[in-house]
Amino acid sequence: MPLHPDLEAFLELAALAEEDGRAPMCELEPAQARASYDQSTLALDGVGPELPVEDIGFRARDGATLRARLYRGGDAGTPLPTLLYFHGGGYVVGGLDSHDALCRALAQRTPCAVLAVDYRLAPEHKFPTAFHDAEDAALWLAAQGVAHGLDPTRVAFAGDSVGGTLATALTLAARDAGRPQPLLQVLLYPCTSIRQDSDSHRRYASGHLLEQRTLQWMFGHYLRSEDDRADWRFAPLAAQDLSGLAPAHLVLAEYDPLVDEGRAYAERLQAAGVRTQWQVYEGMVHDFARLSQVVEEADTLRSSIARTLAEAFGRARVAAAVPASAIGAWVFHAHPDGDPLEVRLDTSKLTVGPQAGQGPTSHWLLHEQAGTLRLDGSNSHDAEPAQTHLLAAIEAAFVRHPQRTTLSLRLAPSNPAGLARLVDAGAASLPPGPDAIVAREAFWQLPRVWQRGPREPFAQRYTLSQGRRHPLRPVKPAGTVYQRHIPWLSQTLSLDTVDIERDLPAFHRWMNDPVVAHFWEEQGELARHHAYLETIAADPRVTGLIGRLDGEAFGYFEVYWAKEDRIAPFYDAGDHDRGWHALIGEARFRGKPFLTAWMPSVSHYLFLDDCRTQRIVIEPRADNHKMIKSLGRCGYAHVKEFDFPHKRAMLGMLLRERFFGEALWIPQGDATVSPPSADRAEPPLKDIPCKSTT
Repeated sequence: MPLHPDLEAFLELAALAEEDGRAPMCELEPAQARASYDQSTLALDGVGPELPVEDIGFRARDGATLRARLYRGGDAGTPLPTLLYFHGGGYVVGGLDSHDALCRALAQRTPCAVLAVDYRLAPEHKFPTAFHDAEDAALWLAAQGVAHGLDPTRVAFAGDSVGGTLATALTLAARDAGRPQPLLQVLLYPCTSIRQDSDSHRRYASGHLLEQRTLQWMFGHYLRSEDDRADWRFAPLAAQDLSGLAPAHLVLAEYDPLVDEGRAYAERLQAAGVRTQWQVYEGMVHDFARLSQVVEEADTLRSSIARTLAEAFGRARVAAAVPASAIGAWVFHAHPDGDPLEVRLDTSKLTVGPQAGQGPTSHWLLHEQAGTLRLDGSNSHDAEPAQTHLLAAIEAAFVRHPQRTTLSLRLAPSNPAGLARLVDAGAASLPPGPDAIVAREAFWQLPRVWQRGPREPFAQRYTLSQGRRHPLRPVKPAGTVYQRHIPWLSQTLSLDTVDIERDLPAFHRWMNDPVVAHFWEEQGELARHHAYLETIAADPRVTGLIGRLDGEAFGYFEVYWAKEDRIAPFYDAGDHDRGWHALIGEARFRGKPFLTAWMPSVSHYLFLDDCRTQRIVIEPRADNHKMIKSLGRCGYAHVKEFDFPHKRAMLGMLLRERFFGEALWIPQGDATVSPPSADRAEPPLKDIPCKSTT
């Protein structure tokens, strides 16, 4: 794959800067290099999410005081699993601040604690000081972690570049000393070889961020002599025996000089019997995990790592503390007719009951047999289950098995009413035999599964407004108009109509956020935003919505009837076409795990709101490339570019048939997002970036 175009542009700028006289790192004094490296961090990686952070000091073996930073991304009331993290920088540059955003993201998304270690740097501290500091940090965590609210039985080691070298070297040292292995070692493009002389080192010796001259400058400062190169604490490939180590997860970059030695190390681990997963990220360069402001793949990677960590920590917790009866349980929340229900699946036994825990429950069997997904409630001794229980069970079955397009449903003969409503709505059919067949494509078009008291289609009558003939629209809704459980977040997304008194403070703050203001251009005083919301409330073609996750507001959406909108003259607008604008006001909700939740949900809501809506349109700024790419991945066709008076826009369009036929509420592609609760969440299948759109 070619070098990622955003990285290519970034590297071209770096090359031009050097041509204009900026000295490369290898020509700087170490102190100057550190200052330059740290100064670039904010521009390259931005600011991480807000969460509790604690600075920690501990003693090294030589009596020096070492610094560490503890990020808490989980419930402070319970001991947290911990990622022991070592930053990259060639043993010469880097520190707690250079990797702050990365550590914050991993702590929040897993969730877990992250203990980042500020090991001492060269040339002031030569080999093997960095390794000794790393080992002392691991020993401190084992001895003192409990006192800081950490779970020393659930620990993983991780690092990038030479930090990855330190992380895997620690597993070797722990094995040789008879200490417990971590649950996992996460190695981001680690340095593993004695000599940097592989094909990839020659191929990418210059012009790809990490250059051969810089690498040797760094190692020249760190190593005491050439003899140190053969020490496995510097070059893990020099270790004679790699058996008995923790499972390894390696991340490599296609255009990285270190990619060959990363592959070689992964293959050596596998040959030694170590459970090893590794992936080469195409089009990427060394250190791309810290380039979140340059390439979206950095954010994708963070989510992928967090999911991997969550799975490892979750398996350990289940093995250590969960009763045998609960192993394998999966929990899903449903809201048919606005009734909050909890679905629990333990192996094939599925139970539906109220989320509050008090009230009637229903029991089902869910299993796959001969390629068929079957939900069976015929043998239950419960009273006839409520229709909402049936809907919740079906939704959970399709969510748990996203590859299945049909569901074989068997109910007790005493429950014909529940099945009849599904058949009448076109969601189920009755072929010969005891089972009904529920079609996923049709079921997901039933408004009552995700809406409280959905409205009947409004009688079609025409009117004129501003010279445009269009159907008369119903009175705008009020309250919660949509609820959907997002399994990869283990949270419920809701869309609520705007209450100006309640929502104005957040809306005002969001509009003045620089990221939002760049696209919306509506920054200003509180009075201006109050007037804006009043205008929206009075406009019959537009409804303002607040997006929430488990009740926490994160963004604002405007959904509109396209035929009366400014977009109508630019395409053949249908009577019931809809459109939307969005802003994600809370920065920590701008990542891919959240966009894969809200964008399909907004589309889903608009198709449910009126069964006659066949198309949804969108008109982001033509230069909002990330948003346009995200829309494409969510099924929106890129129709054309056109000019509004205030911007050049791209017309995107999503067809109802495609949305339901291709199940576009399920993110399409490779799984990359980690659940914040490993035993309660399922990962989505694709990550998509977004900040805001107009």
